[in-house]
Amino acid sequence: MNPVPEAPLRITVAVCAYVLLVVWVTLRGLDTGLRRSGCAAPIRRSLLVRIGALLGTWFLAVTAAAVAGAWLDPGAPRALGYLVPALALSLVLWRAGWLQAAVQALSPSAIPWLQTLRIGGGLTLFAAWASGFAPWGWVATAGTGDILVGLGAAAVAALLGTGLAWSRTAALAWNVFGLADLAHTLVRGLLAAPGPQQRIFETPPNLVPMVFPFIYLPAFIVPLTILLHILSLQQLGRMGRAAPR
Repeated sequence: MNPVPEAPLRITVAVCAYVLLVVWVTLRGLDTGLRRSGCAAPIRRSLLVRIGALLGTWFLAVTAAAVAGAWLDPGAPRALGYLVPALALSLVLWRAGWLQAAVQALSPSAIPWLQTLRIGGGLTLFAAWASGFAPWGWVATAGTGDILVGLGAAAVAALLGTGLAWSRTAALAWNVFGLADLAHTLVRGLLAAPGPQQRIFETPPNLVPMVFPFIYLPAFIVPLTILLHILSLQQLGRMGRAAPR
């Protein structure tokens, strides 16, 4: 078995803190939406505890598997191991009525403000490159794209707060750009990772989908970000239907 590469301690601590911050802010935003939707306090607390426990269990499972080197085997089905289950969970949550009610009760600028945390994702990719875990060709575009989406999120949130007529159009364009950036990051990242699917051979090979703590990006941040983009698009769609009336 190949030895498990180790990231510098300061980077490991920073990445873990970033992921926990994203989870905490997301749960706080959900709590705010549930409050504003009129959800009863006992039900709200129960939902938050269940979601927190589910995320905590997933966090520990992904961490244990990565630390043990489970995804270092080139033949390991990484997508089936953590990406597909995380995306499936996001789909289940997206269909939940209580989540739809919570999002509807939030300001349209709330989700873009939350997405400013994408800046941390871009910085994490640059940290992976600096630590020798990712090739520059992928990080230069994927990391810069994440940072641009995060900065654009702040601009879009501020525009939506002004109520300008074209702010909704700008928000729609930002969401599409954000999803396109995620698609590029995922596809190119997987094609540059060692394994039978590898089609892009760069130095160093892309180990982000394989090692702790960078595995949190595809296992946590990417599915959550996709869900937030979809919820934002739905919210903006309701705004468009309500405007003529």
